[in-house]
Formats: sequence, C-alpha cells, structure tokens
Amino acid sequence: MASPLDPSTPPLPPRPDRRTILGAALAGSALVAGGSAYAAAISAESFGVRGDGSERTGALQQALDAAAAAGRPLALAPGDYPVTGLRLPAGGVLVGPRSARLRQASGGPAVSASGVGAARVVGMTIEGLGAGVGDAPLLSAVDVGDLLVEDVAFAGAPGPAIRLERSGGRVRGCVVAGARVGLFSLDATGLAVAENTITDCLDNGIQIWRSQKGTDGAQVIANRVARIRAASGGTGENGNGINVFRAGGVLVADNVISACDFSAVRNNGGDGIQIVSNRAQDCGEVALFTEFGFEGAVIASNLVDGAAHGIVSTNLNEGGRMAAITGNVVRNLFRRPAVEGGQEARSYGIFAEADAAISGNVIDGVPDEGLRLGWGPYLRNVAATGNVLRECGVGIVVSVVEGVGPVLIASNLITGARRAAILGHRWDETATGDLAREGADAWAHLTIASNAVG
Repeated sequence: MASPLDPSTPPLPPRPDRRTILGAALAGSALVAGGSAYAAAISAESFGVRGDGSERTGALQQALDAAAAAGRPLALAPGDYPVTGLRLPAGGVLVGPRSARLRQASGGPAVSASGVGAARVVGMTIEGLGAGVGDAPLLSAVDVGDLLVEDVAFAGAPGPAIRLERSGGRVRGCVVAGARVGLFSLDATGLAVAENTITDCLDNGIQIWRSQKGTDGAQVIANRVARIRAASGGTGENGNGINVFRAGGVLVADNVISACDFSAVRNNGGDGIQIVSNRAQDCGEVALFTEFGFEGAVIASNLVDGAAHGIVSTNLNEGGRMAAITGNVVRNLFRRPAVEGGQEARSYGIFAEADAAISGNVIDGVPDEGLRLGWGPYLRNVAATGNVLRECGVGIVVSVVEGVGPVLIASNLITGARRAAILGHRWDETATGDLAREGADAWAHLTIASNAVG
C-alpha cells in the first residue's frame, strides 16, 4: 500500500486522556449551547445582517468582531448567508439554528480562524460549492488552541468539510454529508472528534495526520462513518473511514463504520494506536489495518462483519511491529475481486508478522485462512493462543521460510477447516502437511501444542 504524500510542519505535544477530553467536550457544549449563552447572544440582525441571500460578509464580519469584543456570542437568525472568508476573532462565538445557512460564495473557506486562543461555531448549516469545485474546506482552523465546532451540518464541501492545522479542541455532534474528506487534522494539539456522522465522502472520512512522525494523541470516539469512496485512486491512502498517518498515541474507539472502499480504520506509521470497540462492516479491503513503520498497536474488542480481510498488522520490512490483537470477532469475509485480469485475492481473518499476541479472537466464515502468521521471511515472536476458528479454508497458515523467528500456536479451537487445521507456507505455496496432526517437530521455530481440531 502506498504511503500518503508528506506534509511538512513540526510535531507537537500530547494531550489528556479519553475521559478528560469527553468531559471537557460536554462541559464546553453546556457553556456555549446552553440557554444562558444564547440569552447573552447579540443578534446579527441588530447589525443589519439578514439571511435574505445577499452576500454581506463585511457586515457580518463587523458584527462578529463587535460581539467578540463585548465577550458575547453572535446569533444568526434562520436564513441564507452567502459568505467569503468570514474570520473568527479571538474568543469569537458564532451560533445559530440549523436553518441558518452559511453558503460558500467563492473558492476559499466559508469560515476560518487563525492564531487565536479560542473560537466557537455552534449550530447552523455550512454549505459548499460542491465536489470538484476547487478543494477549499468549508471551515478552516490554523493555530487555534481551543476550538469548538458543535452541532453544525456541513454539505457539499469541495475539499475537507473541516480542516484543522496545529489546532486543538472538540468537533462534536456534527453532520457531514458529501465532501472530499469529512475532517482533516494535521499536527493536532489536543483534539477530540466525537459523536459526529460523516457520510458520502469521496476520499476519506476522518484523517488524523502529522507532518512528521510523532505523538499526536487525538481521540476519535463514537462517530458514525459510512459510504467512503476512493475517488482519487491509490492503493489504500484513500477510501478509509478513519485514516491515521504518522500520528502516535491516537485512540479510535466506539465508532460505527460501514461501506468503505478500503478500510474502516487504517493506521500508517502511527505508534501506540488503540483501535478498540469499533464496528466495521462491508469494507472492500482490510477492515482494521496497521501498516508500515508503526510500533505498538492495541486492536481489541472490535466487530468486523464483512471485509476482504479482517485485521492486519504488517510491514516488518518497514519496522512495523508490536501488536496485541485480542477479543475481536471477525466474520463473513469474502475474496476481493480480481484486479486487471488477476486472480481473486486470498482472504484471511487476522494477519500478523512481528512481536504480536493474537488471543481470544473468534473468526467465523473465511474463504481462505483464519489466521495468517508471517509472509515469507517476515515473521518473528508471534503467539496465537486461545482463538476460535470456525468454517475457514485453513485454520492457521504459518510461514516456514528460512530465517523466521519463533512462533507459538497453542490452545486454539479449529472446527470446520475445509483443507487443514494448520499449514506451513513458503510465501503462497503450501510446504507441509497438517501440522496440527503431525510434522511440527521438523520446524525449530514452531511450538504447536494443545490445539483442538474438529
């Protein structure tokens, strides 16, 4: 899989834990969206700004600046507000009902903030020019320490609906329908992306990137992401529900993700990622993917229902290592259709190469391999224990190429394996008989014990 193009800005420090971030999100919502904040708001109409479809960015900007200077939110009435480059001042709070529509009137962002400590956008709808009309975001924030975007509906974004750079805060309870990317964050400084609904994106749903490999710590929690295409092509950099690139310490938890051309969650080079308690359904490639130069991944308690491959931890050749893959359910896998006249890709439930524990997973219904351990010489320190493998072509495939490291396969329950329970492979070629029955002693790197085969 190709790596995404590299942006370039320096890494920034980590942020609080998941519980603290969610608590702050709820508290911030109450302060801004509660009755007292709206009661204190200044009406944009008092500045002569009406939602009659006329472009009045200048007047709306003056109203927003004046309200921020007075320490009060600016409230939009229902209506239609074409805008070009509306800027959120320091402490600026813009509020409105969903029936207040800010419309992107030109090729730049509809709303932006830069270099301010705090800014808020709550409620309202922000509409774009539509896919393919440039690549500007609808809302842009650069160097904003504490940004709240809550209960905002985004539609028709030419580029990202929301683009954040070197910014922190919360994006919560928003709806994105139609964008190139739902949310793109680069070099976050304490970001929570929670309880949003993101659908019908051309390339990716949520992207958490860093310009250089380093700690990020973004929290991506309890979002619904669906129907994500890979319209810009590639071999995995597009078509993902949640895409993490170079960003360490990211938590991806409790999300419901479906109908992605490639992966529900794809981590490229992010250390210490946690992919926990997500539901991934109908993925065109690997449902939950950690690849390239990552170290340390926890992939636990997820449900994968429908994908070409279930869970993959790969690229030892690029430094990809160290994963705990535990307590997941993987079911209803399929062979990916052939590309350009080739053969169908083999399907496997869980794949790992290096320094990995695969335990307590249930894999049910795989055309080919329930577990695949290693590829060619890329295999070391993998333990597969206590897994339940049902109705697979082969229960477990393990590499027996020269030079591979130690492997433990023990106490697994394998039933309904159509070809064999455990086979040794040299790349894609079968090199042994069923090692669950005999012949395991011939391979010094293998310890195979106490597996139940039915």
